[in-house]
Amino acid sequence: MLRVSDIADKLKLSRVTVSAILNDRYRKLGISEKTAKRVRDCAQELGYLPNQNALSMKTGRSMTIGMLSSSLGEEWGGKVLLGALSAMQNSPYSLRIEAVLGAAEERVALERLLGSRIEGLFCCNINPDAETDEFFRLATARYKVAVVSTNCSFSFPHIRVETDNCTAVRSLVEHLVELGHRRIAHIGGDQISEASRERSEAFLQSVEFFKLNPVECPVHFSNWQSEQARALARELLNQPNRPTAIVCANDALAASILQVAHELKLKVPEELSVVGMTNERVSRLTVPELTTVSIPEEAIGRAGILALIGSIDSKQAKVNQSVNRLACSIVVRGSSAAAPIS
Repeated sequence: MLRVSDIADKLKLSRVTVSAILNDRYRKLGISEKTAKRVRDCAQELGYLPNQNALSMKTGRSMTIGMLSSSLGEEWGGKVLLGALSAMQNSPYSLRIEAVLGAAEERVALERLLGSRIEGLFCCNINPDAETDEFFRLATARYKVAVVSTNCSFSFPHIRVETDNCTAVRSLVEHLVELGHRRIAHIGGDQISEASRERSEAFLQSVEFFKLNPVECPVHFSNWQSEQARALARELLNQPNRPTAIVCANDALAASILQVAHELKLKVPEELSVVGMTNERVSRLTVPELTTVSIPEEAIGRAGILALIGSIDSKQAKVNQSVNRLACSIVVRGSSAAAPIS
């Protein structure tokens, strides 16, 4: 293991001088920039890595960020994690990750993270009940832990980094309206998660904006379950005045609707247009390929961690609620076309 003393011996400098430079304290000691550059260049050449445990003992800080996620097993959740990890690469912090499912696991995992003295908490897809929400609020406030979230429904003030769900859904509905569709249904996720709520509300707002008949543009919830989505699709598509297009809250649900269309011998997109959201791998594996919206999950993870580091470093005593929404873009493929002539 390479030590500070190895660099000091190589450059014939004192250990105190090298340590001061590597810990960015050299200016206070009157050490020249020329010497500092020699030390940094040598450290890079030798592959020196700072001892985080020693640094923590010296500063009294853990230099650790905690991450809670209930979506690590899903494609979009994995992309958020990749973005978070990429943001950590050039920072002095380390990331400790907890995968959770449900209120009991969320509370236990948070207690573990707080026990390790994390300085910030990044939450992904945590949608707590009122009791758990209050637990998160009190616990993070007690330990003075900065909080950033994506797709979470916390009620207390913190920083949120989200996709622009409203614009995403509006662009899909606008696309369908321009193709002549007037009877457009929405199959959403659940009525708990922030993303599902925002997307269903955006759909209803779009129905009003484009002056569609709300009776002909129903909203249904599948609880993110493909089987429920298929059951809803069968009910919708067997009606006499069935929708000519369906907007789904994600691509997996949209793929389920394509299965039902095939089962009912409805041609897509000639007789039915189906669109999804998230532009996941499945959207390019269906026949036809899905029209969808590309959501920048990696950028969300990266922006979330950078916002968290900024909040930690600023040492703000009070954090106001803020939402940073990242732009998304529609991806038109073969599952949407002109409305059938009735």
